[in-house]
Amino acid sequence: MVKKLIKHEFMALSRMLVPMYIILLGLSLITRIIVIFENDSVIYDIISVSSIIVLAIGLVVGVVFTMVSCIIRFYRNLFSKEGYLTFTLPVSVNAHLGTKLFTSAVAYIASLAVIFFAFCIATSGELLVEIFKAAGFIFGKASETLGADLALYIIEFAVLMLVSICTGILLFYACMCIGQLAKRSRVLLALGVYFGYYYLTQIIVTFGLVFMTVFEDTELFYNIIRWIELNPTEFVHVAFLGALVIEAVLGGVYYLIAHTIMKKKLNLE
Repeated sequence: MVKKLIKHEFMALSRMLVPMYIILLGLSLITRIIVIFENDSVIYDIISVSSIIVLAIGLVVGVVFTMVSCIIRFYRNLFSKEGYLTFTLPVSVNAHLGTKLFTSAVAYIASLAVIFFAFCIATSGELLVEIFKAAGFIFGKASETLGADLALYIIEFAVLMLVSICTGILLFYACMCIGQLAKRSRVLLALGVYFGYYYLTQIIVTFGLVFMTVFEDTELFYNIIRWIELNPTEFVHVAFLGALVIEAVLGGVYYLIAHTIMKKKLNLE
């Protein structure tokens, strides 16, 4: 049943995302074609700059639209009238949440891949070659300096990005679940919860920075700085691990909130 759910979710998301992918690739191809006919006329400059601006906006919108599509799919399938059918299936709440999380994460990664491919199409030619040459040069120098640690950095960074994507998705799910507790204006409540949480985190970060200004005059702070100076490689590993733990804990909290509400406080339209 879970495999069928995943298949159904991918089909539903593809109906929203595939047209966007086609548009982005089309814009990148048009931008590349315009570059081929490069000349010194004013009209060409206007058309060229306009195409680049439109493509850049399209790439940014592509990321936002992907997340919005996943959120809309989550809400419609679970908390709208469609939810009556969804929750009659012999599937647990964990399966519903896991399926939504997995398909949304794959969709988000696929969108990033399409955006990268669109960028490659738009910049194909000498510019793209130079970009890859520069990236290869930087990677080579980093490999000479860091050795085997570079591979660990890449793995740690990739895992951190994957966990961060899942955590971000789960945050939206938790907000939507809290929002559906209201009898009216559920979406507005969900947005209010999200922005309220965002401002709360900003306040916490601000207090953290203020605390750091006081903490930097202590002996412990200077000992930490000296350890970082003596062990820069280990510090990067610790930083990645710390960020990963924080993201995983936050993701677990968001998942627990969504799971609890869906299991005990479900309020369908």
